[in-house]
Amino acid sequence: MSQPQPTQPDQPQYQISVLDLFPVYTTRAAYQQATGQQAPPFDPSQPLKEWADPAPSGQPYLVFDSTAVATGYVGQFTLPAAQAAQLNLPGAYNYTAYVSPPTDAMQYGPFGPIGPASPDQVCLQTDAQEIANQLAPFFPGVTPVVAQENTGLYHYVYGQDPRRQWAITFGNYIFVAQTLIEARNYHGVGSPGHWTWDGQGHLNWVYDQPVIAAPPNAATLPVPIRALLPNEKFLFVLPTSPFQPNGWWVVERTDLPQPAQPESSDQQFADVKAALAAIQTSLGSLCTKLGA
Repeated sequence: MSQPQPTQPDQPQYQISVLDLFPVYTTRAAYQQATGQQAPPFDPSQPLKEWADPAPSGQPYLVFDSTAVATGYVGQFTLPAAQAAQLNLPGAYNYTAYVSPPTDAMQYGPFGPIGPASPDQVCLQTDAQEIANQLAPFFPGVTPVVAQENTGLYHYVYGQDPRRQWAITFGNYIFVAQTLIEARNYHGVGSPGHWTWDGQGHLNWVYDQPVIAAPPNAATLPVPIRALLPNEKFLFVLPTSPFQPNGWWVVERTDLPQPAQPESSDQQFADVKAALAAIQTSLGSLCTKLGA
């Protein structure tokens, strides 16, 4: 099945951004306004990236490259699919506040029900196991045990909620899993941080302040473009006046009449010199006729 022909502006020249394969967002605010979603947290170790491929496959991307004369100013590069699918824009990410929803579990004592169980005590077994795996490096040679602590005079009676009160045991050290989960998410779900352990029973989650500013001279990944059509090429447009010393690149449609290329600064200066010389010659002739 043939691919549809890209839409071309009915103009002799147009901006290279017309060829962009994906929308470009220069700020986090612009992305959120356009999509209603936050851009992912900024990663200062990676280049800035103002576009995202919604269906990356690891294929090479074409880009405009003003140095690639031999290929008609078209270059290419590849990215891992995970990186291609995400933007990387500086700025703060707002992490969602962590809330443990209410549970239908009930706390019982020796004389019957005491009241609803605290949601700050229950979690899923998979979440408890994840925390245990994170802590395991602090206890080399010790296999963590994730088990329910629900025996004795005071205990929980569970309902439909799949969460339970899970305890994580490393030898003589016992931790309530949900307490650790809430500590890890104190600054928001997924906020950065790391665990510390002093070897004497003190386990802490340390919040890592995110870097939200791009480092100096940070690189920006170019925006992928579609392939040029047979009637398109890249063209460098010369400046139109000495007050515009830099030229710019455009896409030219070779099947349409083109505007005359403006003279270069050197050509304009030569024209001014010639005009001044003509004026001087005319003034000299006029002075001769007047007998000056």
